[in-house]
Amino acid sequence: MAREFPQIKWLLVGDDGQHDESIYHEFVARHPDHVSAVCIRQLTPGEAVLAGSSFRGHASSSDSPVPWIYAPDGAGLADELERIGMLDSAPQQPEVEA
Repeated sequence: MAREFPQIKWLLVGDDGQHDESIYHEFVARHPDHVSAVCIRQLTPGEAVLAGSSFRGHASSSDSPVPWIYAPDGAGLADELERIGMLDSAPQQPEVEA
């Protein structure tokens, strides 16, 4: 993806149910200039079972050149993106045609 779309900086969004973290960790290691942040939704134990997950751990993100954000839902991920300045908190007003 980084070679196909070199002008794009990615926001990688996944969950901690199976392999997203390790895939994203590898992508960030190879293409750090092409990733703005990594967002990982933390599955509940029940969701993890339904996802067939046997993996319940975080990939090492402490040495990452991009922010890794963990939260149990999209609202929490959005809050963290806002906190680090990657998401504008001002609500968008729809344009009204006259």
